[in-house]
Amino acid sequence: MTYTSVSRTLGRILGVYLALACMGASAQQPSSGKWENVALPFRALDIVSNGSSMWVCGTEEGIAFSTDGGEHWQVRHINPAGDVLLTAGFVGNEFGYAAGSGGLLLTTEDAGQTWSAHPAAPGAILQASFSDSRHGVIRTHSALLFTNDGGRTWSSVTVDPDTLKEYSYPFALVALDAEHMAVMLKEGSAQYDTQIFVVTRDGGKSWQTVNIPHVTLYSFLRANDKYWAIGTEVVHRERPDGGYAVPVALDSSDGATWSHFNADLSSCRPELCVACTPEGCISSSDTITDFFGSDVEHLRIPQNPDLTARWAAAGSRMCFVGAALECTNVAPAAHAGPGGGQEPVAVSPGPLSAERAEGPVCIDCALDRIIVDAKVQGSFVLKLSLGIAKNGTVTSVNVEGAPSSAIRAHVEQQARQWIFEPVLKNGHAVSSTVHGQVLISVLHPR
Repeated sequence: MTYTSVSRTLGRILGVYLALACMGASAQQPSSGKWENVALPFRALDIVSNGSSMWVCGTEEGIAFSTDGGEHWQVRHINPAGDVLLTAGFVGNEFGYAAGSGGLLLTTEDAGQTWSAHPAAPGAILQASFSDSRHGVIRTHSALLFTNDGGRTWSSVTVDPDTLKEYSYPFALVALDAEHMAVMLKEGSAQYDTQIFVVTRDGGKSWQTVNIPHVTLYSFLRANDKYWAIGTEVVHRERPDGGYAVPVALDSSDGATWSHFNADLSSCRPELCVACTPEGCISSSDTITDFFGSDVEHLRIPQNPDLTARWAAAGSRMCFVGAALECTNVAPAAHAGPGGGQEPVAVSPGPLSAERAEGPVCIDCALDRIIVDAKVQGSFVLKLSLGIAKNGTVTSVNVEGAPSSAIRAHVEQQARQWIFEPVLKNGHAVSSTVHGQVLISVLHPR
């Protein structure tokens, strides 16, 4: 298994992105509250909210929901011999979708009571977004596709080849309505890489490229029937030092014209707002900030070094999926907490048209290859040995060559979330082992 190294220069990253000083691997503070591991009959891989309920999907085509903030779960769909569901979403109260390996696409139109399979898409669906039962956009290993007939047929998202060479990492997809769909493409796999948008305003008949200057965007999502993009913007660019980055939130009704949202973003300093969902953004390692509503609200959460960008909240509870499904109580707060731990880093599943590796094939092997650390600096080749279960999930991780225990733990935490296509022997899935290496760059905070 061979991984593509990061191609951006360190100088460029140092000049633009090191406002993320608190995001790298560093010594963790102990959690100030209680997180509870939740046992399910399948491995949860994604989580979303739908009103007062939370939904998870994962291995064995598993789909389950909770109406009490993750304390109790009911399975709505499962197939022990089925594919792996990697992503899920709900639009309104009734319509929901889940998609994954084998081109599997399941939808519900009765608020999750029943789930129906659609014709298989051409390849594993790594990312997906639907605006209703007919209109959606997906990403496979090699293509960006959209449908206007509920997945019966798929058409290619039109992207200029030169643009796709430079921006080859689909970071986030959003289907807003029947006419509006958009993809945020990045130069690299991580949230702090530069981006460009490809949008349609006519249901896929035509696509245009949109570049928002002077911003680096960490999240792109749908909230309150609009596109939202959250990250940083470089201001006072006329200064000799080139200016500095400040938090920014942008919204748009069509993906082509964007407006600054005039909310109080002070809680996004100094650790920035990352890992946004419709319920808010992680604004520090112990705070969720929601500025998508009429008022800015904060929720305090216990610090957790395993916290990922796949989280959801409902009522007074929050859950996230990583190596396990974990849930906790949340409490209203007047302002963002002191932080001091590690915030989750959102990472693209990989570049389009990635070469197929020999041996077990990775479905989703997201890894943040640029890490900020106060004590270590340089480029390092890490050797990885992974144990792979029959269902393609990672059961064990061994990392050699890490320059510190914190960085090793950071890489291990992400590798435990990787998903591989099940290895078949004589037609039956078997466990396996993967050996490979990755290149990471470690930078000092500015």
